[in-house]
Amino acid sequence: MKPKDENKEIDINEIAITIEVDSEVIDKVRSGEVTHVCLQLNEDNQELVLQTIEGHLILVTENMPKNYCGCYLYNNGEFPYAIKDNLKCLVLNSGKDDCLTRIIGVEVEPAFRFYLPEEGKPIKEDPNGDCCVWEISFEAVPVPDDRRTYLMRWNPSISSFTEKDYEECVEQMENDMFRMNWSIREWEEARRGDMFFMMRVGDDKAGIVFDGQFISDPYPGDDWQGSTKRRMYVDMVCTNPIKPTKKPRVSLEKLQENIPEFDWAKGHSGALLTEEITTKLIKLCEEEE
Repeated sequence: MKPKDENKEIDINEIAITIEVDSEVIDKVRSGEVTHVCLQLNEDNQELVLQTIEGHLILVTENMPKNYCGCYLYNNGEFPYAIKDNLKCLVLNSGKDDCLTRIIGVEVEPAFRFYLPEEGKPIKEDPNGDCCVWEISFEAVPVPDDRRTYLMRWNPSISSFTEKDYEECVEQMENDMFRMNWSIREWEEARRGDMFFMMRVGDDKAGIVFDGQFISDPYPGDDWQGSTKRRMYVDMVCTNPIKPTKKPRVSLEKLQENIPEFDWAKGHSGALLTEEITTKLIKLCEEEE
């Protein structure tokens, strides 16, 4: 979810699908007890989940299996379709409550195999069949209505996360994101689902370099600098990164010029931003894009 998506009402038909679940599931997703939601692919929901062009499903394999019917393709054990590029969110709905979640990972696996039956005859499971009903498991993190935004800081010259580490993360992204953990100073109010911006500091490339979302509550850990001090950390998914060789998305100079009420030049990692500063920062990122 890019920053420009955060301040506007989400169009369910464009970037999200709604799944009916029990209220207990929503409670467990919010608490972190449940992190994956499984959706069986069938003829009723395939158009919502799979990428289409002019109403036709896209095959991501070069060879079309001989026997196929709708989405029921085995393709030698490989999932034969592409998940919709614009599918970013799931809305979990219990009838009395709903929960907006952001998709941060996708797994697919065969539910059962079968041979294409003759017309009018039921499908019978067969482990050697060349057709398949697939299951799609979405890893999702809740997006709270009252989520907070934090400014994380990264100084490559002293950080355990080097510029080379950053290059590797960008090169090996999955689903247009990479994952890492980071220390957070103002951790008391932080929680899973909050947003962040990462600011590079300490050199001539200072500025906003990527953004993302916390996928864990804060937790204690050893000091990344090697001292006996205990620090608090959060796990994060990182999105919209600039290439390490490029200038920041929003430079330090632009931040100071457009949002002078906040001290961008110095400070700790994990500073809670006010709603007013967050709104200005998001708008500035949109303008630079």
